[in-house]
Amino acid sequence: MGLVRLPKLSYYWSKDKILGQTFPRTVLSHNRFEIILQYLHFSDNETANKSDRISKIRPIIDMVNNTFQKYYSPKEDICVDESQVPFRGRIVFRQYNNSKRHKYGLKLFKLCTIPGYTCKFSLYGGKNIDTVNTTPTSVVMSLCSQILNKGHTLATDNWYTSLELAYNLLEHQTHLIGTIRKNRRGLPKDVVEAKLQKGEFMAMENEDGITILKWKDKRDVMMLSTKHSDKMPTITKKGKQITKPKVILDYNKSKGSVDMSDQMSSYSSPLRKTIKWYRKLGIEILLNTAVVNAWIMFTETRNTKMSIVEFRKSLVDYLTSSSDSQQTESGVTVSRPKRLKHELLTKTGTVRYTRRFCVHCYKDMVKQFGRKLAKNKAKKVNTFCAHCDGNPHICLSCFNKIYRYV
Repeated sequence: MGLVRLPKLSYYWSKDKILGQTFPRTVLSHNRFEIILQYLHFSDNETANKSDRISKIRPIIDMVNNTFQKYYSPKEDICVDESQVPFRGRIVFRQYNNSKRHKYGLKLFKLCTIPGYTCKFSLYGGKNIDTVNTTPTSVVMSLCSQILNKGHTLATDNWYTSLELAYNLLEHQTHLIGTIRKNRRGLPKDVVEAKLQKGEFMAMENEDGITILKWKDKRDVMMLSTKHSDKMPTITKKGKQITKPKVILDYNKSKGSVDMSDQMSSYSSPLRKTIKWYRKLGIEILLNTAVVNAWIMFTETRNTKMSIVEFRKSLVDYLTSSSDSQQTESGVTVSRPKRLKHELLTKTGTVRYTRRFCVHCYKDMVKQFGRKLAKNKAKKVNTFCAHCDGNPHICLSCFNKIYRYV
């Protein structure tokens, strides 16, 4: 549905010569799709933690985060930033962000690495309930808990960057670079209040190796870094020689990984309007974020260039094809089994040889009355399922109860 956009869900199964599609009905029926979509959920309401606002999506967030971290090692440069999942329904922790394309939605804190792979993410559940995402420092330390003490360099914007965060990361052998607000505590006044002309800079470094730099471009830019000095390399941009601080060049290189992940997710996105917030977030996680991560791993391991749209198309073709073969770890090529459609048929012939006990009714009778009484109470039928092993006899009511949605 992301590859082919239609205004209504029913149009995908329509036989109209203009809007009709032939592919969806080869995969599943319209009624089956509507039923699956209606009952789609990710947790058990009876066992869920009632005090957790995001308990409806918590299991899938934990599962996907574990998978993301298990199969991909982030590069040296990583980035933490927020992402917005569009949603305008009524929910307590819906956020408004004027800087995003979708102003209203669910806020995700994401840890990404170049070229846009999402290593970990968390959903903001509101400041009164959320015990982890309460301050910028706690957000960053929670997302980076699995990759500390490995020499990574983290890029953050001015909402996260602070001296407190810099010291916490240095204790775990992790560097920090990012823009910083001039009203943060502990910044040197000489740097904050310096009056600079375009191209000039001023920097100060403390005993712990934390550098605060102010550089004047079109406007004043305040930077914090735990691994840079005041070096000013010269680069070529549009045929012109430009001098920029090294900290800004490295920050620009790694800060866009979250934006790149969001950009790749927006291409052929299958998201549609819904009043269920957990359903929309679940589809965003499984069919956007996870697909982008799979695309990045595929292009890196195969050393090939494939657009995200072509990757989605190949993924759809693989998941819905019944005749494609796949290769196992041992090198044996195995054909994917075709999905069987259960069908109730009637045996023809004399009654004596065609009627048998309904297997499901007989089993229920044995459990209730025992084997002897079950032979007298269970009904015999001449209908059977041709696609089940052994072609078992089954009555119409049991068939509708068991195979109606299979």
